[in-house]
Amino acid sequence: MSSPTSEEKYLKWRTLIEKQRQSGLPASRWCLENKVNLHTFRYWKAKLFPKQLEKSSFIELKPKSSEPISLRARGLHIRLDSSCDPHIRKQLLVFIGEMSC
Repeated sequence: MSSPTSEEKYLKWRTLIEKQRQSGLPASRWCLENKVNLHTFRYWKAKLFPKQLEKSSFIELKPKSSEPISLRARGLHIRLDSSCDPHIRKQLLVFIGEMSC
């Protein structure tokens, strides 16, 4: 007996994933009841139906305005007051990044 082709595997797993979705059961329970390996099921589900990141998945972190910014890199320790001009901070970080060891 020959092994299934990639297309046959894709079709098999698409069908199984659709059956699980239609059942309304959590994947873990559905796999248990249908004798399907949960880890394999999750692998194929992620492969065939990758989740797309939504913009709402990210949040912007803002430092507290009263706290200084501290940076340690290449033997230097730089501490900047939070009121320091952002353009100066950027130039400083670019300069440190360009320094040779």
